[in-house]
Amino acid sequence: MGIPAFFSRMTAAGYAECSKEIGHRGERAHTYAIIDAPAFAYYILGIAEENSNSSGSTGTQIGSAATYADCALAAVQWLEDLEKYGIIVEAIFFDGALPATKRSTRVKRLTQLAVDVDLYRKRHEKLLTRKASDGELAEFRRTQRDLIPPFLVPAVQEALLSSRFKNIVFGCPGEADDFCVAAARKAGKSHPGHRVAIFTNDSDLAVFNSGVETRINLLNTFEIHKNNDTGDYITATQFWPARIAARIRCSNLIELAFHLSQNPGDSVAKVLTWIEPGKLPRDRAFQKFSDIYEARVEHILAQMQIEEPERQLRLGLDARVAELIHQARTKTGLTARSPDFEIFLPFLIEDSSRASAWRIGSAIRDVAYKILLDACECPKNAILEHKRVGNGINSRKTTGVSDKMFQAELHRLKKYFSCGSAWELPCTVAERWRFAITKLMAAEFEREDMMLPRPEELIVVLRGYPCTHWHNVQLSTFFQAMFYSLRLLLQVMRYADRTNERDKKERISDPKKLFKPLLNLLEGMPGIADFLQPDPDMEKTVSEAEWTERFEVCLRFIDENRRPYASEAEKRMKKERKEKKKHKKIFSRETGAKKLTKLATVDESEEDELDGNPFAALARE
Repeated sequence: MGIPAFFSRMTAAGYAECSKEIGHRGERAHTYAIIDAPAFAYYILGIAEENSNSSGSTGTQIGSAATYADCALAAVQWLEDLEKYGIIVEAIFFDGALPATKRSTRVKRLTQLAVDVDLYRKRHEKLLTRKASDGELAEFRRTQRDLIPPFLVPAVQEALLSSRFKNIVFGCPGEADDFCVAAARKAGKSHPGHRVAIFTNDSDLAVFNSGVETRINLLNTFEIHKNNDTGDYITATQFWPARIAARIRCSNLIELAFHLSQNPGDSVAKVLTWIEPGKLPRDRAFQKFSDIYEARVEHILAQMQIEEPERQLRLGLDARVAELIHQARTKTGLTARSPDFEIFLPFLIEDSSRASAWRIGSAIRDVAYKILLDACECPKNAILEHKRVGNGINSRKTTGVSDKMFQAELHRLKKYFSCGSAWELPCTVAERWRFAITKLMAAEFEREDMMLPRPEELIVVLRGYPCTHWHNVQLSTFFQAMFYSLRLLLQVMRYADRTNERDKKERISDPKKLFKPLLNLLEGMPGIADFLQPDPDMEKTVSEAEWTERFEVCLRFIDENRRPYASEAEKRMKKERKEKKKHKKIFSRETGAKKLTKLATVDESEEDELDGNPFAALARE
C-alpha cells in the first residue's frame, strides 16, 4: 500500500527521470507493459472525472462526476492509445486477496474514509446554503477527489474482460504487486532486447527486484504530447530500480525503502548515510519488512497463464469476494488468533449520521455465506462483515442460517426472479433488472421495519441520476447495497457450482441442488457499468405513470396498510419523543442518585428511519 512520500523523496534526490519520453506514435514495439490494475483503475477515474468536468456535467451532485460507464470506456481507450506508441500490454493484474499483514492498514484507511465522507458532507451542505470562497471550493473539490466510487475496480475489470485485452487480464490469488513483479521478470527473459515497464502509482512496486530491464512508470505523471512537426509522443516520470540500486551500491532498494518507511521526515541523502553496502540490518523489524518484497509466485503465475478454467473462475469474482473465498478455501482467516473469515464490504458514499445502508440485503448475504462455508467444508466458522457505522468502522458477525430459513430464502428469490412483473415490461434488460431489484429493496424495508418510500421516490432511484442533497443519498445507497448483495450471492454460487471442493454424494440437503435454479436466473444480471448507468430515456418505452402504477401495486402487496408519509402532527410527536430520549434519567449504581446520560449517536438498532419519511424530498427533485 506504499511507502509514505517514497516517490517524491526519491525524485527530490535525483533518482527519477521526470517527463521521460517513453514512446513515439507509430514506432515499432520496444516495451512490454505490465499494468497494476487497482492503481490503473484509480488513475482512470481521474481521467473520466476530468472529461466529465470539461463537458459541464458537474455541479452540486454528491460523489464522482464520472459514471462507471465513463470509467469503463476510458480504461479500454487508454490501453488502446498506449499501444499506438510502441508499447505492448503484456498483462493486467487485479488483486484477489491482500495479505493479513495489511489488515490493520486497511482498517485505518476505511476509518479515515468514514471521516472524509463526514467532512465532505459538511462542506457540501455549506456550499448549498451560501456562496463559497475560492479556498472553500478548493477544499471541497479536494475532499471530493478522495471519495472513490465503491464499485470502481470491478467495473474496470468487467470492461477489460469485454475488450480485446480480455486474454491478458488476471485475477490473482493474492496481491497484484507480487504478480506484476513476477510477470516483469518473465517478460525480461522472454523478450530480450526490449524494455519492460510496470505502470503503477504504488511505491511498493519500485522496491521489489523486478528485473534488470524493468522500469516503473508513474501513471499520474503520464502525458500525451501533440507535435505536428516530429509526431506525437508520451512521457512519464520513470524509476529504474536496478540502476538506482547500482548507484547506491546495493543489490536492491529494500534497505533504503525500510529506512525511508521508518523515518518519513528524513531525506534520501540522510538515509543513505546509514547504509553500509553488503551489510544488512539484522533486527526483526527489517527482516519482517524485507519478507514483504520477496515475490515468490512465478510458479503460480505460470499455472494462471495456462489453466484457463481457473483464470476464468477467478475473473468472475470481485476482489472482496475472491479474498473471502480464499480464506474459506485455505481455512485461514486474516487474523491468526481468530477462526473467523472476514469481508470488507465496499465503502458506500452515504450520510454518516444514519445507520449503515448495508442493513439492506443482509439476509441475502447470509445465504451466500452459508453456501460458501458448506462448499469449503467449514460450516462452523463465522464470517465478519466490516462496514461503516457512524464515523468509524464496525463489524457484524453473521449468525448461522438454519436449513429451513436457507431453503425458504432461496425459494423466495427464485420465485421472485422467475415470475416477477419486471420481466413483462417492454424496456431494456438493465431497466428490467433495476426495477426488479428496486422492488426487492422495498420488500427489505418491510423486513427491517423501515418506512416504505413512495413510488415517485423509487422512480428517481430507477433513473440512476446522482443525488444533489444528502437526504436523498440513503435510498440510493440502499439500492446499491441490495444490488451488491445479489452480486455477491451470484459470485459465491458460481464458485460453489464450478469447483469440486465438496463431495459428490447426491443428497437432498445438498445446497448445490437447491441454489442451481437461482444461479441460472441471476446469471443474466447486468454488470456494474450497465446496471448503475443513469437512464434519461427510461420513460420513452414505459411511461412514468406506468412505472408509478407498478410500484404502487408492489408497495400495496408488501404492506396493505402502508402510508407514504407521516402527517405533520405525527412528525411533531415523534420529534418530541426523540428529544426526550436524548437526555433520559438513569440511576447511578453506586449512589442511587439520578444522573443525565446522553444516548449514543448512531446504532444499528435505532429506528431513526421511522421518524418520518427520509426520502420525501426525492420526489421534488
